[in-house]
Amino acid sequence: MWRFLPFGMAKSVLLFMSLAFYGWWSPMYVPLIILSSIVDYAVGAKIYRSEVIPIQRLWLIISLICNLGILCIFKYGPFLMQNFAYLGRISGIISIDPFENWIIPVGISFYTFQSMSYSIDIYRGKMKPAKSFRDFFLFVSFFPQLVAGPIVRAHKFMPQLTCRPRLSALSTHRGLYYIIWGMFMKVVVADNLAIPVDYAFNMDNLLELSPAQAWMGLICFSNQIFADFAGYSSIAIGLAYLMGLRFPTNFNYPYISASFSEFWTRWHITLSQWLRDYLYISLGGNRKGNSWLYFNLIVTMLLGGLWHGPSWTFVIWGGLHGLSLCIERLLHRGRRQYPHSYAKNGTITFFNAIRKLLGIMIVFLVVQVTWVFFRAESITMSLLFLKKMFVSPFTEVFFGEHVETIYFVLLIPVFIFHLGQLAHEWFGIRKTAYRLSVIAGIMLFLLLVVERSEEHAFIYFQF
Repeated sequence: MWRFLPFGMAKSVLLFMSLAFYGWWSPMYVPLIILSSIVDYAVGAKIYRSEVIPIQRLWLIISLICNLGILCIFKYGPFLMQNFAYLGRISGIISIDPFENWIIPVGISFYTFQSMSYSIDIYRGKMKPAKSFRDFFLFVSFFPQLVAGPIVRAHKFMPQLTCRPRLSALSTHRGLYYIIWGMFMKVVVADNLAIPVDYAFNMDNLLELSPAQAWMGLICFSNQIFADFAGYSSIAIGLAYLMGLRFPTNFNYPYISASFSEFWTRWHITLSQWLRDYLYISLGGNRKGNSWLYFNLIVTMLLGGLWHGPSWTFVIWGGLHGLSLCIERLLHRGRRQYPHSYAKNGTITFFNAIRKLLGIMIVFLVVQVTWVFFRAESITMSLLFLKKMFVSPFTEVFFGEHVETIYFVLLIPVFIFHLGQLAHEWFGIRKTAYRLSVIAGIMLFLLLVVERSEEHAFIYFQF
């Protein structure tokens, strides 16, 4: 269809299919994405046509109010009301729990951020308004990344819709590899790791966990969420490749990060870049001195945590990452900042290797601890889980009947892929088409022979 219909008609059909894809889950929420798209398309045109800065700023504020209003009402409204209801109950004023069964519209955090960035980029002079509402609406609702990203920027994606993208053998090969990699990580790794993770993060089982079981459940979760979310992003990128389109990279093997700032250039890259460009820099970034820099980092990461869900556990998770970034900045002020690759001319010095390995271990440990708040259902559960990890006596049983050493096998693929990326960055080992084909063949075989646990939805669908 994409290759053989007239290009304009192909885009219209693709737009209809994207809306049908989104509406299949719940048709009642389709008007939200339509409203967000109409407002930002109109606002973008108004900002571009106006030459008066205060008027441009007024239209931008309208866009922000609309998008953030939709996000706050449908995603955070119940959270706010539940907190007010809790305060009412403890004060004896009210005893009901409103919005108990509220369902958050799937993908609302992703498409509101995409649509909002369009207006901001026009206001900042980074792009001109779209000539066609259909093209803009297709950018917002494009089905591969609509419900769970990556978060695509209009000034990078919309130029690809001006003429029919060319499909080459190389893009087809890469697209198929990304899809196979993503399916393997989701079906083989993430879905099977859900068994020990769900057992460990169950309040009924928590009191019976040994420290080793708690650590095992947490490490399994850190691998599960990477395999799940990076897997979905990879599938979306692969589907775009098969249509001749390009999405930005969303994950770059974050568990080999030697610093917290590096972690956020590898984990959920499109979100961290969005927060940096539209929130951190707008707050002043590092232009107003160190005190404001630390404040801006904390605020950005707190809101980044809240973006993931209406829960205080996500706020704490974001705050811990913000605090880690501030401490890192404070300790490394005036020191040389090292890039991702420590290699020089294809080699790496012994000193740099030791330095990076120590950094990797420290960052990995802290990131594991922060994942407790991301996965736990409440602050109480998070604290109990941390108590099991660090306070409970280590003389308890190493593994219970529900957590077996077989799950260590599921950690091997994530470890190998991270190790391969490390070899690529340190020693310049190339990812040739032949090697990728061999890897894809192995993953396809494992997809066929490895028994899958019960089906699990992608974790980031809830965000």
